[in-house]
Amino acid sequence: MSLFRLLSVLISGGLALACASSSAPAPAKQDVLAHLADEVIVPRYQAAAETLNQLQAALRVLCAQANLTHLASARSAWRDAREAWMRVQAMTFGPATARRSRSLVAWHPIDPERIERALQTREAVTPEDVREYFAATQRGLGTIEYLIFQDDGAVLSHAGSAEAVHCPYLTSVGDAAAQEMQAVLAQWTGAEPGAAAYADAFKGSAPSSLLDDAAIAEAVRTMVFLSRALIDMQLGAALGVADGMPDPAALPIGLGRHAVADMRNQVLGMQDLYLGASDSSSEDEALGLSALIRPLSAEADAGLRAGFRDALTALAALAEPAPDVLWEDPQPAENAYAHLKTLQRGLNTDVVSLLGVSVGFADTDGDSG
Repeated sequence: MSLFRLLSVLISGGLALACASSSAPAPAKQDVLAHLADEVIVPRYQAAAETLNQLQAALRVLCAQANLTHLASARSAWRDAREAWMRVQAMTFGPATARRSRSLVAWHPIDPERIERALQTREAVTPEDVREYFAATQRGLGTIEYLIFQDDGAVLSHAGSAEAVHCPYLTSVGDAAAQEMQAVLAQWTGAEPGAAAYADAFKGSAPSSLLDDAAIAEAVRTMVFLSRALIDMQLGAALGVADGMPDPAALPIGLGRHAVADMRNQVLGMQDLYLGASDSSSEDEALGLSALIRPLSAEADAGLRAGFRDALTALAALAEPAPDVLWEDPQPAENAYAHLKTLQRGLNTDVVSLLGVSVGFADTDGDSG
């Protein structure tokens, strides 16, 4: 063997060894699922339950003493609760889907006419009434928004009236939403009497566990369906991407003007699952879907990480639209759409194909929160 040939073999062999030693082994799927359940999903549901409880407490204070300070506190608590609910949207597989929790917590769109009819015809409203007799369009965060984000004087007048049914309705809707989220959390953690923790089934440590691949597929499908609703059915439709006819009603702007915040928090929730990092865990210690993708394709993983970063940056530059005017300058919204679409393609192609997930249609396609 020539000296040149020998040196080539030694160099290539050394590079191969260096690459092999620098690439960490792929984690076990069960380890990834355990991390996601314990460090990401359950903490997100705990945040949603806590903020809904805080909202309910703020509503009761407002109804006990109607003033601008308590109204501002109720509105702030509402925003916190909606933020937490939107961030958990990527994790609504399992109990939240089985219970159809969205119908009690944050259905969209609401029906103002039916809400007003209930206010005018009912003498009392209880949480049981809300759960058993009211339509999804008459309850949840959307109804609370409708009741507390109207003109300050009108809200305070209704809240301060001893005879009006507004406050019983308002607090009952808040009760029903908070109780529902607490029930979902209880099912995830096993706090519900006589029930196994869904978290244990999800991560494979319970007798009746999901298979590893089935649990991963649940998470991936939910992200894909959420991206479809967020990007195509809401932002894309609002901009008129498909047919050149913008439809502002496709985007849930609301009296509280939360459309951009909603999108940002939904993307953050998907990023939580992908990176495996939430407020309680650092990215360096995280085991998310990225940890399964990276050993299969470092290029795909880098693209998805950049996709999340670019989409969130574009959303941060987007102002909240007013209900009567979508965007006077649509360029920032179109830029956000383009980056979100790139992220969606990464989820639909790289994540789905590399993890071998079959994606069809969600039974909640068309619903939103």
